Amino acid sequence: MSSWRNEKNWAKTQERCGARLNDGCFVVFIGIMARNPRYLPSPGALVEITQRTIQGRFLLKPSRRLNAVVAGCFARAQKNTGATVHAVAVLSNHFHLLASFDSVEQMASFACQLKTNLSKEIGRLHDWEGSLFAGRYRSVPVSDEPEIQLQRLRYVLSQGAKEGLVLSPKDWPGVHCAGALANDQPLAGIWIDRTSLYRARQRDGDATEASFTEETELRLAPLPCLQELPAVEQRSVVLNVIAAIEAETLERHQEHGTVPLGIDLILSQDPHTRSTRLRASPRPYFHASRRVFAVLMEGFREFISSYRIAAARLKSGDLTASFPGNCFPPRSPFVAAVSS
Repeated sequence: MSSWRNEKNWAKTQERCGARLNDGCFVVFIGIMARNPRYLPSPGALVEITQRTIQGRFLLKPSRRLNAVVAGCFARAQKNTGATVHAVAVLSNHFHLLASFDSVEQMASFACQLKTNLSKEIGRLHDWEGSLFAGRYRSVPVSDEPEIQLQRLRYVLSQGAKEGLVLSPKDWPGVHCAGALANDQPLAGIWIDRTSLYRARQRDGDATEASFTEETELRLAPLPCLQELPAVEQRSVVLNVIAAIEAETLERHQEHGTVPLGIDLILSQDPHTRSTRLRASPRPYFHASRRVFAVLMEGFREFISSYRIAAARLKSGDLTASFPGNCFPPRSPFVAAVSS
């Protein structure tokens, strides 16, 4: 804490750096928090999630077995948490997801189960120990505006074609929502009950994995902005978006005289190879129009301000610090030993 004598700087400092706790006393925060807490503007908010593999390796490279396992892990996380999945695209070194969550806890639980199960199952396929992914997942809330939601759907649908890998997103050989949404079908996968399999093998060494494997489905719900439309119109919107992506991709290749990488080369890649085209684009706070973005940022600033005040009190030893709703408080402060 720092005591400020110049009252004329209080308001400016409060807005820029910290929050006032009591008369003559500020909690000062230099710059932005190293890691902002997860945030949802409202229950049921649409969120875009992105996660890259560790070092950008092609550990998610498509194959029949891997596709089934990946779809099964998504379906299992959806079933266990009750999250609503709208769109998903899994490329060789990252995945994109559009989903709606009722709370930050539900979002964190979904991501935790998904990443843990993917790491375990795909690690078995590619002889990889530890986490399959690099750091935290990126989550960006999407506004309720129909044009913004459709924009983000187009972005997810364009995966594979956008990178010059295939001509149409429906051609991507891995798990991709383009074909599922175009044909109004779920993504089929498998789930292996490893716990029951382990126990069975403790009793009977001849227990097989096939006996504990079940078929599962990842069902994709329409975007919130499309839910009121008949199913035929929902599918028509998706088909129009895919057609626009295909036309744009073809035009780009013709303009530059290039051809897509192709499915054969995609499938022939070594999963342990590191991508040479990694780019870290800045993460926006929200996907929204300028007007709505300003409103959402105001709510986010209030949330962060309340969170920081409570975190500072907790760090100072006040275990009764009150945090804003729908968040994960930081861990409790260290308690030193009392010398006798």
